[in-house]
Amino acid sequence: MESQGPLAPLAFVVLQAGQVVLAPLPGEATGFLAGFLFGAWKGFSLAMAGLAVGSSAAFGLARLARGPLERRLKDRKFYRRTVDFTRHYGVTAAFLLFLFPGFPKDYLCYALGLLPFPFRVFFPVMLLGRAPATLALTLEGDAAFREDWDLLLWVGLAAGLSLLLFLKLKKRLEVEA
Repeated sequence: MESQGPLAPLAFVVLQAGQVVLAPLPGEATGFLAGFLFGAWKGFSLAMAGLAVGSSAAFGLARLARGPLERRLKDRKFYRRTVDFTRHYGVTAAFLLFLFPGFPKDYLCYALGLLPFPFRVFFPVMLLGRAPATLALTLEGDAAFREDWDLLLWVGLAAGLSLLLFLKLKKRLEVEA
């Protein structure tokens, strides 16, 4: 990023977007990196911009494949149940899956693009769901850069508690699906 000079913020947004579409890096690493390189709030803004672009691209790419895939799967029970679940609980389930750390959100963008989930619903759900974990990661990156070990510990504990809550809730979601 240093070699990019004044273009470093744009280079980071491209890296973050590419991370979602191609998944070469874990998203947690790039969120942390954003805070470390740019500070908590600027890093958060850049990370969210990259996530918005990359998540939209992943959703769009999946939407392009939706027709052929739907024709192949439409008679399968699992697919029909998944579509029904999405229609009934999709917004809430997607938000919760985006919200909690540790869930593969990049793949979720592709999955939602394959399901009857409109982009006008996807985009705000994705942004609102990804924002807390992204903020936590950029706060952690900034705290590590500033060597603020207390903040790093507290944010890490909050993220860990969120993960435990998700794991408990995940079992309920699986039963309902």
